[in-house]
Amino acid sequence: MEKRRRDLPVTIYRVLLYLSRMRERESDARRLMRIERAVSVDRKELRLHLERLHNAGHVAITERAGKGRGGHPVLIYDITENGKTLRSDIGRWIDLGVRMGYYPDTFFYLPSDD
Repeated sequence: MEKRRRDLPVTIYRVLLYLSRMRERESDARRLMRIERAVSVDRKELRLHLERLHNAGHVAITERAGKGRGGHPVLIYDITENGKTLRSDIGRWIDLGVRMGYYPDTFFYLPSDD
């Protein structure tokens, strides 16, 4: 699957949508590597978005005990109530864009939906 660069609202929406859908699953589903594969955003860009969403209060970051393979901390990301509201607002904006022909319907589809 080709990774395409999306505009900011779609990228943020897809990240928040994934975190929202994975809220009830085990914490490994909300690690950086899993999110990267699920939303098709490269790790460097994704880390930047998640950090900014965390600073704005839309995503909570929890450090799990132990270290990852490279000796780095294992971080788990969760959507907050503010994040759910933001996701809903961005979703309405994108839906308007779909109805006006700016976005194809597939922007609401995540590869993890398979």
